[in-house]
Amino acid sequence: MSTEDRHPAHDLRPEGAPGGEATEALSRATARPALGARSLLAPGALTMHAQPIVCLADGNLVAFELLGRTTFATDRSPEQWLDGAAREGIQRDVEIALLEAACARGAPPGGVRVFINVSASTLFDARMDDLVARLPPHVIEITEHEPVADYAALRRRLDRWPMDTTMLAIDDVGSGYSSLSHVVELRPHFVKVDRALVNGIHRDPNQLAALRGIVGYARQCGATSLAEGVESHADLVALRAVGVDLVQGFLVGQPGPGWPRPRRVAASIERSRGSGAGTGSGTDGLVGTLAQRVERLTDPHEAADEVTSHLYEHFGVLPSVYLERSERLRFVSGRGQWQVLDGIESGVGLTGAAHATGERVLVRDVARDPRYREAVPGIVAELAVPLRVDGRVVGVLNADVPGPIDDRQIAAVESGAAVLAGALARSGLPRPDDSPYKALGTHAAVVAAARTTGELAQRAAVAATEIAGLATAGMWTPGPDGLELVAGIGPRVELLTSLSPDEVAELVRLVSRVGSSYSTGPVFTRAFGPTGLLRDRGLGTVLVTAVRGAGGPPGVVVLGDRAARASRSEVVEAVELLCGLVAVLHVALAPDPTVAGSPGR
Repeated sequence: MSTEDRHPAHDLRPEGAPGGEATEALSRATARPALGARSLLAPGALTMHAQPIVCLADGNLVAFELLGRTTFATDRSPEQWLDGAAREGIQRDVEIALLEAACARGAPPGGVRVFINVSASTLFDARMDDLVARLPPHVIEITEHEPVADYAALRRRLDRWPMDTTMLAIDDVGSGYSSLSHVVELRPHFVKVDRALVNGIHRDPNQLAALRGIVGYARQCGATSLAEGVESHADLVALRAVGVDLVQGFLVGQPGPGWPRPRRVAASIERSRGSGAGTGSGTDGLVGTLAQRVERLTDPHEAADEVTSHLYEHFGVLPSVYLERSERLRFVSGRGQWQVLDGIESGVGLTGAAHATGERVLVRDVARDPRYREAVPGIVAELAVPLRVDGRVVGVLNADVPGPIDDRQIAAVESGAAVLAGALARSGLPRPDDSPYKALGTHAAVVAAARTTGELAQRAAVAATEIAGLATAGMWTPGPDGLELVAGIGPRVELLTSLSPDEVAELVRLVSRVGSSYSTGPVFTRAFGPTGLLRDRGLGTVLVTAVRGAGGPPGVVVLGDRAARASRSEVVEAVELLCGLVAVLHVALAPDPTVAGSPGR
C-alpha cells in the first residue's frame, strides 16, 4: 500500500517522488543520512499535494485531502518525522508549517472543502486562529498521533470557528487513539474509516461486519462516513453495499500538485451499481440478497434501514420510510437527503396520498403535480408505495428521483416495499422510546407555570433544546406586524436571529400540514431552501416545528446545533407536543384576545 495512503496527513517525501513499492525500492537504493526534524522548518521545505475525495453514490467530487511533501530527499516515513519533531519539541511548529503551506495553496475550484490533519494539542496553538481564517473552507481531521486530554476544552476550542468555514473529522477510526470515544465525545461531521478495515474488505466477512458497524453508527449520529485507501474495484463494490458515503484512495485519484480530477471511479461506481443490484451476484454474494438480509433482522428500524440503504446504493433513488403513528406518518429511515418532512397528515403530499388511497402513486414530473411537497432540491420524479400488514396500510415507502425514473427503479422500490412489509408483519411496528416523553412531562409543568407570553416562549425554547438534545433555539409567533422573534437561546442563536421575515415565513410554509422538518443525513447530501441556508451558515443539524394554535396563524420553532446529530422521530414528536402546549398557553396568556398571537409583555 502506498505511503500517502497509509499516512495521508504528512507524506514528507521529495517533490515528484513515486509512491508505494516504488518508493520503498528507491529508498533502499538511494538512502541518505537522516536529516533532523528541524530541516522541515526551513523556508520552502514543505509543500502540499491534493488527493480527491468523491461521493460514492454518484462519483461527484466533494473535497480534497491536502498531503504534506518535502522538497528534499529523505528515506524517513511520516510518523518518523513526526516522532522526531515530538522528541525535539517542535511537533506543533511542523504542523503549523504544513498549515501555512496549505494556506499558500489557495482554494480548490468549485468551492469544495479541503481536509487537513492536525493533532489535538496543535489546535490550541495561538497561531491556529489566524490560520483557520486564511484557509479555504476546510475539515480538520483529529489525528491519531496523540490522545485527547480534555474533550470539553477541545469542544470549546472548535466552537470558536464557524461551521461554514470549519468542520470536524475523526481520522483513522479503529486505530491508535482514534477510538469511537472520539466520535461520541466530539460529534464530528465526518468519520474516516481506518484503511486497515478497507483494504481487502471484499474477501473478509469479519472486516465487512466491523465496517458495517462503524458506518451504521456514523449514520445514526448524523455523521458522514469516509473510507480512505480504496485501491481496488472489488473493495469499492463492498464499500457501496455497506453504505459508505465518501471514498478516497489510488482508485479514486493519486495526489498531485494541482487539483487532480478523480479517475476511474465513475466507471467503477457504475460497475458496482450493476453488480450489486441483482439477487445473488457481486457484493450480494457476500451479504445475501435484500430479502435474505432483511429476513435475519428482528428490529423494524433495522429492516427499514436495510431497504433504504439498498435502494440508495444500487438504484440511485433517495428513499424514505414512513410509518403511521397517532394518525400521522412518521419518518423511520431514509438515505440521500439532508432533511425530511415528518408528522405528515394522511392525504398530504404524494406520500400522504399513497397512504390515504392505499394505491401506488407514481409522478414522473413532480413540477406538474400540485400535490408534490418539496423537501429535497432537484427532484424530477417520485414514487410512493403503500406498506400493507394484514390488509391494513401501515406506512409508505417513498422514493425521490433526481432524474427520470425508469422501470428498473420502479421495480426495485416496489420489491423493497414488499420485503419491508413482510419484515413489519414478522416484527410488528416499532414502539416509540418513552424517554423523550418523560423529558416532555418534566418540562411541561415548568412551561405551563409561565405567567407571560414572553416567559412562556423563553421556557419553551429551553425545554425544546433539552428534549431534542440541540443547543440553539429560536421561536417566532404571529404578531400585529407579522411573525416576531419571541425567544432565542444558544451558542448559534445569531444564525437564527439574522433570518429575514421572508425566510422565516418560508420555514412556516415548510411545516404547514406536517409536524416538522429536520435534517437526517450527512452534510454533503441534498439540502432544501431555508433549512439548507441554515446549514450553509453553520448549523450541522436543523429541526423546524410548527407552533399551531386552534384556527390561528402558525408560528415556528427552529432548533439547531453545530455538530452533526441524527434526530429520532420519537424525539421530534415530543417537541411537537411541546409546541402544541405552547400554542394553547400562548392564546390563554395573551393580554388582548384580538391580538392573541402577539408576544407577551
